Amino acid sequence: MIVVFDIPVEHNKLRDELRELLKNYGGTFLEYSVYETELDERVVVELIEKVRRLLRRGAGRVDFVFPCERCYRKIIVVDTTQL
Repeated sequence: MIVVFDIPVEHNKLRDELRELLKNYGGTFLEYSVYETELDERVVVELIEKVRRLLRRGAGRVDFVFPCERCYRKIIVVDTTQL
């Protein structure tokens, strides 16, 4: 699962809490507002509910993306930081 979020700058504390929550669920940091994790369905439902509660305290958007295995293999990453 890929989690992408956009939290307004005036809610920095909320953004930090969201990052910590994602890390606690095994999320791997990919980019500033992008995490990747592999969770079973029950845990995904739990995480989504926690994110909903967190966002009620501020503002923003969180997208949970579930690419199929075939689609996931087609992701192309161009990374100049590894040169």
